[in-house]
Amino acid sequence: MRIKSAFKNSFFGVLGQLVLIVVGFFCQRTMNLLMGAELVGLNGVISNVIAILSVSELGISTAVVYNLYSAMARQKEEEIAGLMNLYRRAYIVFAAAIFGLGMAVMPFIHLILNEVTFSLGYIRLVFLLWLVRTVLSYLLSYKRSILIADQREYLISIVTLIVNVLNYSSTILILELTRNYVLALGVNIAVEVASNLWLAAYVNRKYPYLLRLRRVPLEESIVGKVIDNIKNIFVMRLFTKLLLSTDKIIVSGMINTVIAGLYTNYCLVTQSVLNIMVAFANALKPTLGNLFLEGDKEKDIRVLRQITFLFFITCSTASVCVFCLVTPFVRDLWLNEGYLMDMGFVAAMTAQFYVTSMGLPLEIVMGVTGLFHKERNIAILTTSVNLVISLALVGRLGVVGITIGTIAAYLVQIGCRMGVFFREYAKRSVLPYLADLAQYGAVTLAEAVILYRLAGRVYRSGLAGFLLTALLVAFLALGCSLLPYCRSWKWKSLLETAGRLLRGRSR
Repeated sequence: MRIKSAFKNSFFGVLGQLVLIVVGFFCQRTMNLLMGAELVGLNGVISNVIAILSVSELGISTAVVYNLYSAMARQKEEEIAGLMNLYRRAYIVFAAAIFGLGMAVMPFIHLILNEVTFSLGYIRLVFLLWLVRTVLSYLLSYKRSILIADQREYLISIVTLIVNVLNYSSTILILELTRNYVLALGVNIAVEVASNLWLAAYVNRKYPYLLRLRRVPLEESIVGKVIDNIKNIFVMRLFTKLLLSTDKIIVSGMINTVIAGLYTNYCLVTQSVLNIMVAFANALKPTLGNLFLEGDKEKDIRVLRQITFLFFITCSTASVCVFCLVTPFVRDLWLNEGYLMDMGFVAAMTAQFYVTSMGLPLEIVMGVTGLFHKERNIAILTTSVNLVISLALVGRLGVVGITIGTIAAYLVQIGCRMGVFFREYAKRSVLPYLADLAQYGAVTLAEAVILYRLAGRVYRSGLAGFLLTALLVAFLALGCSLLPYCRSWKWKSLLETAGRLLRGRSR
């Protein structure tokens, strides 16, 4: 049942991201060509500021879902309801806190937007709409957690897909007809509110005991565990938000908002692919959460290495394709030559994407093993490395320097997580896993260097030429990634798992 659930969650999660890539690029193209890179930069910076403010959520979602895994497995309805009741009350408080913080920040938001032509009133109105959008999501979406813990995340993926397609489509239509981005944001908010209300109604029907036990308190011992986890997750969330959200703010504040818009365009390319990886990773969490409860450390390590190998196959292929194809894609198909950035940035951006993606398997196992107290210190160190290196290099290297800082931060994060997981949890040597990552990195680098030159010779302008080059690069990259490992136990284990899925069997 585990494999089936993971497959279903992964399928719909990845399918949703693939569809969103297409509509998302159309929407971003419309924003760039009709409204300009400055609005794209403004939108990106404001959304990142809101993301930092949202850290007041404190990580209770992670703590609650972690405890829901066990409660769902034991079918303890009162414990499940108690956790959800705690979750609901906390989210009301957090929504109010986010709104208060946002209103306090709003008078100063223009200070991090360098060389903008928008009026102060317009900037603050866009910020306010983003703030309202975020606050409403906290008030209405908390019930999604029980679906995640119950291995039904595919339902969330389907609803999210429908919502995002509607939002992107309405944004394109409104901008084409009226050039009114504020109206587009308002429609987006309405669509998201409607979807969250529907999802909440579905959860009430699927788990009727949640309404029946709406006032049931959670046992004090469990509340204590949740609070202890929240204390550790809060610091981790705070510094993780800073790591993920400061780059665009630094670009806008220390360079200018137009460059932040160009940077946002390239980030959309890598983030779209990364979202597929994240959707797959999230789909695996409930299954791994149940698996790791068995306490077989050797099996846990083997599963981690299997998942990392699977991520390597996909990440290396995707990274090589991004490196070889992003420039002709932006110049010839998506936007135009005025939106290009240099190859130094492209190389750094691709490296950041690869390192971030390859860190996802460790992120999964750190979450499902409950090592929250260790993640706190890792997050502080990681964010500090990012800020110090980014600020030190931005004056000399510009956007490339900021990206190098982020790469260094993620490398530190991976190293620390490896040490914690293998030393504190598995109590085994980290060297085999470290050797895996080093080999995967070397193979990917070699593929990128060789195939970049080949792609430059093969590519011809136009959609047909681009698609032909993309297929050739993807096929060769995938083949080069698999060739050294075609006789390895990791590849054989993936084939065996695929065979069980095709035969309709599970463990």
